[in-house]
Amino acid sequence: MYCTVYNDGSSYVAYENLPRKKLPNYESNNIKSSSIDEAERIFEELYLQAVKKGLSFKKQQEYVREELSKTVHIDEVLNKLIDEGFKRKSANIAARKKLFRRKAYLNKWNYFVTFTFDDKKHTDESFKKSLRKCLSNLSTRKGWKVMGIWEYGEQNERLHFHALLYVPDGSMVGKIYEKKDYSNRKHKLITTHPCTFFEERFGRCDFEEINSVALKKGKYLDYILKYITKTDEKIVYSRGIPSCFKDEISEDEICAEFENFVLKFVLFDDIYDENNSRVLKSVDFGYKIDELTGEMIT
Repeated sequence: MYCTVYNDGSSYVAYENLPRKKLPNYESNNIKSSSIDEAERIFEELYLQAVKKGLSFKKQQEYVREELSKTVHIDEVLNKLIDEGFKRKSANIAARKKLFRRKAYLNKWNYFVTFTFDDKKHTDESFKKSLRKCLSNLSTRKGWKVMGIWEYGEQNERLHFHALLYVPDGSMVGKIYEKKDYSNRKHKLITTHPCTFFEERFGRCDFEEINSVALKKGKYLDYILKYITKTDEKIVYSRGIPSCFKDEISEDEICAEFENFVLKFVLFDDIYDENNSRVLKSVDFGYKIDELTGEMIT
């Protein structure tokens, strides 16, 4: 079977690549009224306000309904609009979290990093722009990989960037050293590992070494993912971080199967190595899979 394969954090999972059914193209005769368009615009604004206030998902709905009722009359149509709006937001967040986890589990990472700017060096805007440009250059020139999210600190609202980072051997810039400092927030002495390159250019930073075992325990992923719901920030991804790959799977490589919208197969652990490369190939299918495109080569 020609399948899509991903890693769920414990095992490689595959599902067969079947042709998608083409959906009929229905033309709607319903024309939105200007009042509905305006309500949708206000909904988006109020939703972002609720997120920034740190409200729970249930409290967000209460906040939006209450504030929207001050502007327009809440009738059956608007109640449906709000319900559908929150269903869409919930589905979007779930999809973003799933994509993040699949990318995290499928790729190698060796650091969990936090960057915080020094206001003598940057503003919020210049910090965001400069750090993204710097990480993009390191990705292009040295093969770094990064996926993370921006977050404002709860106490002083200082902008931070939390991320998973992969630095290939021999491509580190600057020097990482151990630093002990007193934390006013935690009220104790803490140990961090700044990198001189980023410290000089941006401000405080911490490079915590991690491995695949630590990653799969969930602490680092959960820490980053909570900010998707909390701030609605977009995740920053560098290029070349796949969430899945294509491969031909034989029946004797499947240890279990289950249904989750489609039939999926849990694969034996010894099929792929840590680079997602084949360790065992039980069947010669007479062709190869292109590593870049995932297409069959005859």
